[in-house]
Amino acid sequence: MEYSESIINSGVTYDHQCPCCGEQKHHVKGVINYAYLMLESLPLFPTARSVKLECSNCLHITVSSDMNHELYRRLLTSSFNVFHFVIKFIGAFLLILSLFYWWQSHESEQAGVERIVEYPAVNDFMLLDHRQLVSDYRPSEKYRIARVVDITGDKVSLVMGNFFYAFTSSFRDAIATNQTAAFNYFGKKHYVFTLAELKQLRLNNGILKAARPVGNFLFGSFVINDTGYRVGSAYIPGEREYASGLAYEQAYYLEDNMFRAFEKMETSAKMGFSLGQIRLAEYYLAGDVVRTDFNQALNWLEKASLQSNEQAVRKYATVCKQTKNCYLAGFYDNLIASGVNLTVNYDYKIRK
Repeated sequence: MEYSESIINSGVTYDHQCPCCGEQKHHVKGVINYAYLMLESLPLFPTARSVKLECSNCLHITVSSDMNHELYRRLLTSSFNVFHFVIKFIGAFLLILSLFYWWQSHESEQAGVERIVEYPAVNDFMLLDHRQLVSDYRPSEKYRIARVVDITGDKVSLVMGNFFYAFTSSFRDAIATNQTAAFNYFGKKHYVFTLAELKQLRLNNGILKAARPVGNFLFGSFVINDTGYRVGSAYIPGEREYASGLAYEQAYYLEDNMFRAFEKMETSAKMGFSLGQIRLAEYYLAGDVVRTDFNQALNWLEKASLQSNEQAVRKYATVCKQTKNCYLAGFYDNLIASGVNLTVNYDYKIRK
């Protein structure tokens, strides 16, 4: 806290004689002392007021202790008005306003985090406290950015960024500067949480920030510049249709991009491409483009599972548990009879 003063010209008085030259005419100077932070031009609040006289002839300054008491009281009353003191609170007013807007923004951000954790969506970004997830970590390995890549039933799959950050502000910076859009930014390993585990992680301050892209934009930058899928040189039925469907999903400038993506995925699935079958099943599970149909989703997931697709097996098991008249043991028996390897691992658990 620092202190300064401002001078107010309050007229002239002839009721005091200068001790130096005998002149009667004096200019009245009102003085307001105030406190400020950093900027002297933005006072926080007044601390004191006083009056001094300046001789019009020799410019001698007379302070309150050298003035007649009655004259000083009269000048002190007449030299100031309410406005002079109100403007000395402008710094405090701006400080309180700034704190209010910061608090409002913080509360809005935290409410957004709560909504995303409660109802996650594919491509949501989260800032995780790495120290809440593992017991063995380096001092500099504090925060890590994760992205939602799959939601099946109450299972949410995340991929983790390959970089660690020391400050929470790096969450916005990394996304705004397109670091997270780099093809190799996120690892390939999927970390699977249940919705209940995500909520518990949030309660334990393991999820500090979260944000959802709008039209592939977040914090002014593209968040996904590439589908991340490369079509091989060898022809595989349905693969090109699948890649085309992924491209349509990101073509937000088209009004019907998701319907076109669905058509491509349906063509890919019917041609027997397992990734297209899984994606088509996800459309039936989500119910955004077509009506939710768990039976259709299970049908396509079973077809992909019969091609030894581990992701499809895992998804089928999750959806089957939430669907009436779905016989999971029979599904496993069918896979075994078809020679499918049933090794499915859930990679991540919250550290207690």
